[in-house]
Amino acid sequence: MGEITEDSASGRLLSTAAVAKWLAVSKPTLVRWRQSGHGPEVCWLSDGLSRDRPADVGAWRARRSRGRGIQQKGGRSHAGASR
Repeated sequence: MGEITEDSASGRLLSTAAVAKWLAVSKPTLVRWRQSGHGPEVCWLSDGLSRDRPADVGAWRARRSRGRGIQQKGGRSHAGASR
């Protein structure tokens, strides 16, 4: 399978492993983001069986990249952090 994009995966539901690979993070990181409410919206097909819509993951990525720095401890973003 090639690189996942919203267009190529339209109508498909993606596994946790596929989304983690797309986002270049580990599966445990993606699960932690979901549990804390900071990850992409997820569809639960049954207990323990989650899938993601590519459009939801793409929208989440777009929201994260619009003017938001990555928060560090103390509430400062990387862009505003001083050493």
